[in-house]
Amino acid sequence: MGIKTCLALALLLCGTVFADDMSDRAKLLGSWLPEGDSGQGVAAWSFNRQGDSMEVTETESGNKVAEFKCGTDGKSCEVKISGKKATVSFWYNGPKLVELEALGSGVVERRFIPGDGSMEVEVVPMVPSGKTETTKFKRSALASAK
Repeated sequence: MGIKTCLALALLLCGTVFADDMSDRAKLLGSWLPEGDSGQGVAAWSFNRQGDSMEVTETESGNKVAEFKCGTDGKSCEVKISGKKATVSFWYNGPKLVELEALGSGVVERRFIPGDGSMEVEVVPMVPSGKTETTKFKRSALASAK
């Protein structure tokens, strides 16, 4: 097989994989509420893509905790969470949107994992280290009405 044929096949396969990731990534867009009883004290999330950035809104018990826009290229953004200065960065790992949040002396990694009408959020305490917790979310009825 020639080099040109190999390159053409590689580009074709990469394009297909990238298209699948883009389709899965779009599943994160919208508003998300915690499922069942796991909603006690758990944040609700809203994601809206703005070019190469993600606009994120986090609410807890109906109160807005954070609202900011940050790129998905892994670069840090200075934001306010609950009125306190924080640094966040976002990037994709396949269809997962990964967030690294530094607030005060704590660092947390969140992995937003899309599904069909559902989303899982894995919260991994980095500093101080702790147990990973997973919460299931459902798409908000208000988001699907938009």
